[in-house]
Amino acid sequence: MVKEMLGVADIAVMFNVEPKTVSMWRLRYADFPEPDVTVGGMAGWDPGRAEELRVWESRRPGQGRRAMLTAHVQETVRRTFIFRFLRPDDLTSAPIDFPGIRYEDGRLAEGMQAKAAEHLIGALRDQGCEIVFRDPATDARQAMQRVLWDRWTAAEVGEDEFVGQLFDDRGRIYHGCTAFDAAAYTLQRLAALGGEIRSMLGESQQGRGRRQR
Repeated sequence: MVKEMLGVADIAVMFNVEPKTVSMWRLRYADFPEPDVTVGGMAGWDPGRAEELRVWESRRPGQGRRAMLTAHVQETVRRTFIFRFLRPDDLTSAPIDFPGIRYEDGRLAEGMQAKAAEHLIGALRDQGCEIVFRDPATDARQAMQRVLWDRWTAAEVGEDEFVGQLFDDRGRIYHGCTAFDAAAYTLQRLAALGGEIRSMLGESQQGRGRRQR
């Protein structure tokens, strides 16, 4: 007799979220209940553990007091890509452009990937956001560079997710990828690295940030 197991999609239905959100939880939180079986890369949980999953979700880290809703964070990242990283007038074909970026023979000059990652982090900070990692020793610039230019695997970001480079060596965004997509993939990949983008909290802090611009 074959026993039916709960898959990622079933758990997503339980909590009214998308399957990729459950995949992100598994990557982001070390205490997420381990699956009982894994077949062909697909995880399965015994149905009898549904209550265990519900208890975990009710206590999920990051719930309660949050500086920004996820949707707000994603919109901030999207706008930062458009107005501080990409060329707003031609998102589909123009390469990334910001003060100090250099190209040689149409390709990013040496060291420019790191400079671009650093610029994006600074641009997010100007918008009142910071990147926080579970491991405080994580280098945010190196992590962002990996997010933008490395290829990923399904094991890292979940089945059926985009695993290619967000930007190529000519500084162009992946064909067919929008700024909205890039924002979503950036958040997803940071989560896989144990990081997230948060507001820097407090109206007074945000006010100081606006005055410093």
